[in-house]
Amino acid sequence: MAKQRTGTPAEGQGSLDAATAGDVLMRLRRVEGQIQGIGRMIEQGRDCHAIAQQMGAAKAALERATVQLMTSSLVQCLKPGKNGSIDQQEIARLTDTFAKILG
Repeated sequence: MAKQRTGTPAEGQGSLDAATAGDVLMRLRRVEGQIQGIGRMIEQGRDCHAIAQQMGAAKAALERATVQLMTSSLVQCLKPGKNGSIDQQEIARLTDTFAKILG
């Protein structure tokens, strides 16, 4: 059984702001509930079409959480640093991550 997590991570370099972290965590908890429900559907021998629909819904919800996470990261990357410039290495890292996700 998975350990229950509460709260949001501390902010820092490359971390999410508290509001975004809370929203993404809420979305992930919903997806977790959907996945558990799908498992119960399989155990109960429910219709494959209904199970597939729920799997598609869970996948879409996870993708929405991912987009929110990546959008927040992009916004942070586009903020000038202490020296007044945008961190090009961080932009490149974020671009690589987008490419892998969209792959």
